[in-house]
Amino acid sequence: MTAPSRRALLVAAAAGACGLRPPSRAEAGPLRNLVWVVNRKNEELAIQYRHNDGGYDHAALVRLQYLFRDTVENVLGPLPPRLIEILSILQESWGFDKPIRLTSGYRTPRTNALIGEAASPRSLHLEGQAADIAMDGVAPLDMALAAHSVSLRLGMMGIGLYGSFVHVDIGAMARWTRIGR
Repeated sequence: MTAPSRRALLVAAAAGACGLRPPSRAEAGPLRNLVWVVNRKNEELAIQYRHNDGGYDHAALVRLQYLFRDTVENVLGPLPPRLIEILSILQESWGFDKPIRLTSGYRTPRTNALIGEAASPRSLHLEGQAADIAMDGVAPLDMALAAHSVSLRLGMMGIGLYGSFVHVDIGAMARWTRIGR
């Protein structure tokens, strides 16, 4: 028998701290109150963002807001719970076995401008309503297809497929690709 990985231990610890069993792929029920994120600075958080009664855990959302901050200027921005809900649903597609890698969450106008023409001046990152994400071992196309499936169920979401990540936002339905740019 092999020793559990650091990630498996982190998820088990987070689940235990929340009074939950560690999730497994075999479980049929949704666990949409958990999210596991690693940002560009390698800051990592696995957390239950809802209470068992369904209400949001505001302390957990504040901790997530810090992870989703503009890491270039170290500025906190808004973080709508709906974005966390969508990321949790996407993560559930892979059984919570690996974290979501957040390459960009909230952006200040200055950071957005530094990205150049690849970033829209009307980007939902400026409102904290978007995340650029990836998962180790999951092709961006597979992540985009999973996001598309969620989007069809919800009737919302912008999804952009890039070479190494997927953009998801909580705006109106939209699709684009920028592979090779």
